[in-house]
Amino acid sequence: MGSAQFHWIGRGRLALGVILSLFFLVPCSQALAAPAEIGGLTVTLPDAATGWRKAGKGNLFMLQKDFPETEDKRGNALIQITKPLPAARSSLQAGMKTFVATLPDMAKEDILVKHYGVTVNGYDIRVEERCCVHQKNVSISQIVVGVAGDRQQAYLQLVLLNVNGDRSRSAEADFATLVRSVKLDPSDKDFDLVPASEDGGLDGVFTRLDTGLRPNVFGGMDFYSDSTITTFDPKGLFSTELPKGGRSITEHCKETPTDCGLYTLTGGGFFSSAGSIEMRSVTSAYGTIEIETKTFSKKGEDLVIADADHRAVPPFDEGTTLDGEWVSTFASSGMTATSSGSVASSHTLRLHRNGTFERAGWSGASMTNEIGGSQSGVTTSSNRPGASGRYKLSGYRLDLTDVSGKTETMSIFEPDKGSDGLLVINGNNYLKDDGK
Repeated sequence: MGSAQFHWIGRGRLALGVILSLFFLVPCSQALAAPAEIGGLTVTLPDAATGWRKAGKGNLFMLQKDFPETEDKRGNALIQITKPLPAARSSLQAGMKTFVATLPDMAKEDILVKHYGVTVNGYDIRVEERCCVHQKNVSISQIVVGVAGDRQQAYLQLVLLNVNGDRSRSAEADFATLVRSVKLDPSDKDFDLVPASEDGGLDGVFTRLDTGLRPNVFGGMDFYSDSTITTFDPKGLFSTELPKGGRSITEHCKETPTDCGLYTLTGGGFFSSAGSIEMRSVTSAYGTIEIETKTFSKKGEDLVIADADHRAVPPFDEGTTLDGEWVSTFASSGMTATSSGSVASSHTLRLHRNGTFERAGWSGASMTNEIGGSQSGVTTSSNRPGASGRYKLSGYRLDLTDVSGKTETMSIFEPDKGSDGLLVINGNNYLKDDGK
């Protein structure tokens, strides 16, 4: 795709000037309708009550949202959407470069986050996030999305002007929802994880041990040892998290699609000694789906996926009780040339055979900074108020009901068969204290 196809967007600093003029002048408000048709492209727009309104004129469909002034700076967000452009699917990456280059200063910035894959309708999709350009005391960041079919493609972008923190996350969430709604053809379906007739075939929760090192916020490295899980629904859904609060996997995947995906067994299937599994994972809030085909076989009740053992995790029987004290601890620390910091926490849960529980916890953090030979620091700690009451185990669900009658529902499983030495509760490891 050549740049000539984008001449109507604006060249060089002219395009950035248009964006800045929108920021400073603020166009008149106009009510929005949803869904909207833009030159053959269909999208579902944010509800007008969220503050988005139509802005600007020309070949780009534009939305604008203003934010209250913070620290003497007004915040503003813009969404721009192109009409569908005739182009081959293979030109998506080149088209992304051309579209980003309409803001040349932004094009010089490194890509901070990149997502790519396909949409639920089979279109190629790329997402690129960049930050930050400073013009006229305005901080500018950008998220660009390209969606391509066999014969046409469209581009969308979110430009944030002096917007960060919760305001940025709110605007990005609205933009991601809009991107998931993109339809290049009237026959396209809404974003949803709906298994096909050939999907499915597995049922249960499976776990594997994942260990390694990862960087922390203090500049150091933390060792981790996690019992990762995959929950398979027989109809074709899978999730990398246990649904919390008693929700079904279907409900969980509607609320948190980035935990989920669809799977298909091929080359032998569940009852064969070998085969493969295609896993279509949702990798971002923009609806990008990554497709991976991995080797697959069954070993007794367990699975072997990509040569890694996934052990079957049996559910707790209704009314099961446990007896003991389990402790979850976390610690992280590190230092740079001018600062150091650490954080630690501990949570204790006691379960008794008579169905009662007690829990307590504490957390603490410290940080020091050295600037110009002067050192400053802060240390803080707090105890979690103790709680007690009754508990109930059923399936992969733990209900804790305190003395006031309030119930908290959490996910739970035992990664080691026939042993309660380790419980994974809401994704956190709780080791049993044997008193030694």
